[in-house]
Amino acid sequence: MNRTDLTAHACAQVLRFTTAANWDDLSEERKVQLGFNAGLMVLGLGLSKDEGYLMLLQAQQGTLTMAQLHGHFQGLAAQHGISVPPADIQRPF
Repeated sequence: MNRTDLTAHACAQVLRFTTAANWDDLSEERKVQLGFNAGLMVLGLGLSKDEGYLMLLQAQQGTLTMAQLHGHFQGLAAQHGISVPPADIQRPF
């Protein structure tokens, strides 16, 4: 797996996990996976802390909904030319 593939996979995982209705709907394991993949996404896309980690923190604190977080990350992926198939996002977790 090359860097582009890894970044695309991380984007898919982030979008998949942010389909949860609320932060607390995610298991602790999924929260860790979301954080890890968000980190890979941030690094792979060359995002700022505000674009990545701050948004994740706001979702954790409840000042940003998961739907808003999902939309934010979806927009960033698209902006950087990463296309995630809907089937990858809709897979159960």
